[in-house]
Amino acid sequence: MGCSLCVPKKRKAVGSYVGSDDANPFETLTKKDRICLRETYQRLSDPKEVLGAIFVDFVCEVAPELKQMFGVERTPKAGMVKMPQLGGHVARMADLFEQLTNLLGYTENLLGAWQLVRKTGRMHTRLAILQINQTSTNNESRDYFNLISDYFELHFVPYLTNEKEEADSDVKKVRFASTYSAATISDVWHRFFHILSTQLTETFEQEKHKQANALSRKTLAPHQQTEQNERNKKKIQERQSEIENNANACEVKKAEELLEDPF
Repeated sequence: MGCSLCVPKKRKAVGSYVGSDDANPFETLTKKDRICLRETYQRLSDPKEVLGAIFVDFVCEVAPELKQMFGVERTPKAGMVKMPQLGGHVARMADLFEQLTNLLGYTENLLGAWQLVRKTGRMHTRLAILQINQTSTNNESRDYFNLISDYFELHFVPYLTNEKEEADSDVKKVRFASTYSAATISDVWHRFFHILSTQLTETFEQEKHKQANALSRKTLAPHQQTEQNERNKKKIQERQSEIENNANACEVKKAEELLEDPF
């Protein structure tokens, strides 16, 4: 008694859907790795354009079933990125990369980066095609997060290692930037994409399972619904009778106090 070892450990609040016992995967990246992510990304003159071109190629070559979801099934490839739904998705993707590289390599807010990725994974449950087809275990379906991660690692990283040049070809100079070998850049971004796809898949599956459980609790058979309604009515009646009994008891007590002989 009184020993600090006996005091139960408080669970650290680290944000929605993130438990204190979970390990932040971004902590596996060293400070040098995280700075490398930011500096190499900052070199791109127009990262949104690069990401958009790669994403359009992914939709056309790897996942043409996504064309209908983005409303580009009849749109020529050159004009796809200008369409509202697909263009908006590309803009959000570029914003995600911008925020993550800044959180990891500039402000060093690893927890914020982790929460942002997990929030993004949960938000993807709003897409009906992913709700139906996305899975990491069923061989008949497709793990879109892993597919797109591998595709971007293959086609996006060469722009960061200068193996490919942007259409603009004006490479931005980052002040006080370190020099990194192509092998280092490839390795760091490979680990980054692996963390990204793993966390997106995990949080997507968790949110999907949570929504399914909530729906099953709401959906009752007709006889179960009737029984539930009867139970609710009974509870309301019991509560009302309890309130009435308490009120009557109070009135009787007051009457007795008034009739009591003061002498």
